[in-house]
Amino acid sequence: MKKLNVLITGASSGIGFSAAKAICGAGHNVFGLARRIDNLQKLSEQCADLNGSFLSFIGDVKNDHDIENAVKSMIDEFGSIDVLIPNAGLGHFNPLEKGTMEEWRSMVDVNITGVLKTIHSSLPHLLNSNGHVVNIGSVAARQVFQNSGVYCATKHFVLAISESLRIEFSDKVAVTTINPGAVNTEFIGHTTNDSLRNEYKPRFDSGMDSSFIANAILEAIEARGKGIYSEITLRPDRR
Repeated sequence: MKKLNVLITGASSGIGFSAAKAICGAGHNVFGLARRIDNLQKLSEQCADLNGSFLSFIGDVKNDHDIENAVKSMIDEFGSIDVLIPNAGLGHFNPLEKGTMEEWRSMVDVNITGVLKTIHSSLPHLLNSNGHVVNIGSVAARQVFQNSGVYCATKHFVLAISESLRIEFSDKVAVTTINPGAVNTEFIGHTTNDSLRNEYKPRFDSGMDSSFIANAILEAIEARGKGIYSEITLRPDRR
């Protein structure tokens, strides 16, 4: 199989961290963008003995220049972008009347604008490589849940932009949307509503391991030539 050059945002924790390890372990090259230097260093150390290569870039998806510079650095190092995974995302749970504009703006800036910026900067290179976009949606992309209306709206956007890319570039770029249910990561920790955080935390703690999501991402990007996983929904096994 061809060695793929993969750009992942939000690579310093959760699904992004696990995906970077799984993809490196399969022999591909990963370029990971994230804000947390210590976590990126830890990821780099864990990938050092794997079959692929890992390079990190300290940056924030809310910053246009960081994304543009990351894409340029990846092209300089690896020569192409074969797979883009704009994974960086966050959520705040709150009833709409208690949600703050700061929380709402943060989700829009990362989950929508950050994804758009990353796609916009990478798209010319993906068209050149007949590449693959793997967007990280959520079960919230298909269903609206109480106390998470704005978060659900951002994930509906992710699904919509995936479909737009698929429709416009079906002969040039593969598009996959991964829709996980509850995953045991630090995701729930962003919620400042103490009551809801304490109520929901056990359900996330008993959710899927991020490595399960990472394996689905790896399977999707390695399907090249055999078919395209357009959408994958993964839920915890509560049996």
